[in-house]
Amino acid sequence: MKVVIASSSYVSKPLISLLSSSREHELIGLITNPDKATGRGMNIVPNELASWGMSNGINVLKPEGRDNLKDLIKTLNPEIVITIAYGQIIPEDFLNLPKYGWINVHFSSLPRWRGAAPVQWAILSADKETGVTIFQLDKGMDTGPVYLSESVSIERDETTEMLLTRLSNIGADLAIQSLSKIQTGIKPVAQFNSGVTLAPKITKNDGKIDWHENTDEIFNRYRALAGNPGIWTLLGELRLKIDSLEISNRVEKISPAEVLISDEHLLVGANNGVIEIKTLTPAGRSQMSAAEFIRGLTNKSGLQLG
Repeated sequence: MKVVIASSSYVSKPLISLLSSSREHELIGLITNPDKATGRGMNIVPNELASWGMSNGINVLKPEGRDNLKDLIKTLNPEIVITIAYGQIIPEDFLNLPKYGWINVHFSSLPRWRGAAPVQWAILSADKETGVTIFQLDKGMDTGPVYLSESVSIERDETTEMLLTRLSNIGADLAIQSLSKIQTGIKPVAQFNSGVTLAPKITKNDGKIDWHENTDEIFNRYRALAGNPGIWTLLGELRLKIDSLEISNRVEKISPAEVLISDEHLLVGANNGVIEIKTLTPAGRSQMSAAEFIRGLTNKSGLQLG
């Protein structure tokens, strides 16, 4: 089967690798986002996936806008397109261009967590398990019928990046199995109408820590968002990006948002316990340990975060 992948994320690498070595299928193109300005110099550069794909001999394509994408699909003439963290809504009139339509590798057990950030919302919500679902795209948001789905447990300390790495490998295998189903004429099964939850795109404001939450909720926010877009708090007007933290038993209780410095440990009160900040990045400065940050403070008492 001639396959095109549409993706803008590293999570598609396992599937690309499987297709590239497959004897049954031919990867004829990787569609990804156009190059954009990035960094302090605002240099125009390809995304990480595009760079990796080109270095591995993949036919990387970067359409500008919907019309360009439609023309590209017509020119490539794939039998199927697989989307995986592409980050764009596919117009309904595009879905019938390939012989077998479009399928999506989605990182949840649908219909739970339909939307752009299913893994982040699963961790934020303290879910014990999630999954991968391969489904046929239709005009809705992650509403199409399902070919295959597999559930996995979420480990207590697992971050979004760690979980996505696991799920991307599972998703690659399920996608290949789904192609076999499609080739043999097996039809997908409609999703359940119950148990629907939504996983909208994460914003930078979602990363702000509310010190009146329980310690588990703060720790889950760290696990879900510390990698991207980051978690943060304010010390007065100074924005602090929190790079690592943990639930602490060093002291029993501190008032929510109150800071306690104990032997160069940076402790902050939460609703039902204490969080220790291990590493952080003050605005305009480099990452540092809590001890380094403490040594630079002129006032070490009466501090509040918010």
